[in-house]
Amino acid sequence: MAEAALKVHFDTLAPDAISEELAPTIDELGLRENCRELAMNGWTVVRDVASAAFNDRFRATITKLHAAGNGGNMLLAKDPIFAEVILQPKLLAMAEYSVGRGFLLSQVAASVRPKDSPALGLHADHNWLPAPFPAHNMLLTGCWACDEFSKDNGSTRLIPGSHSLRRHPRPEEIAAGDGAIAVECPPGSVAMWDGNIWHGNWPRKNDGERVVCHITYTRLMMRPVEDYGAHADELIEQYGDRMAQLLGRKDFLNSPTGAQYDKLLDTFNNAKR
Repeated sequence: MAEAALKVHFDTLAPDAISEELAPTIDELGLRENCRELAMNGWTVVRDVASAAFNDRFRATITKLHAAGNGGNMLLAKDPIFAEVILQPKLLAMAEYSVGRGFLLSQVAASVRPKDSPALGLHADHNWLPAPFPAHNMLLTGCWACDEFSKDNGSTRLIPGSHSLRRHPRPEEIAAGDGAIAVECPPGSVAMWDGNIWHGNWPRKNDGERVVCHITYTRLMMRPVEDYGAHADELIEQYGDRMAQLLGRKDFLNSPTGAQYDKLLDTFNNAKR
């Protein structure tokens, strides 16, 4: 019995492993190659996350909020479509694979980049972690391309292999940008990368606008970027247990009523899967 209890609490899944609980979902959604790419390369592109009609509606919502001066951050609280986005099955499956069962939502933001928008400098999303970064990824970013991603359209640029360095880029490396490539994918795709990879974006040269939603999921012990506490009850009532998990209501950490010890065992186990 003591041995079984130790296994329950301390048997940690390897950083690149797909848990036996998650594997059927990964296979059903056709994401096994995406998991391999994320583990090996630090990034991947998940295609056909939603229908073309959904993507068009999503783009229109972002541009409308942007035009009203209300389209930057805290978007989960601003339109119901963002709940639909963060709950997309392919995104949830990739998040569980990358940042563990019981993961949280950290941020939902958007950007609209017109022609001649300047490049964003190289960085790693583990910006509030000291180096060397942990072996297990802490943050997974999903960049939902409402428009085609290409270099001239101002897509994400990243440096393949940089994730293995497990540190922040140095100033001279940021300036040089050696080995940077453009992430290319059709509208409705989501480019995803771990917290280690060095990335930024290219200056936009083409006419029109590049509309993107930036979604970040994080391990359950990490502090999220955005605080949806004021909206959590309403969102959970509408969207159920998955939303409760994303907003931290399914674990015993940071509870409004103090540590909830009836959730302790599940929290310990989730943190290691």
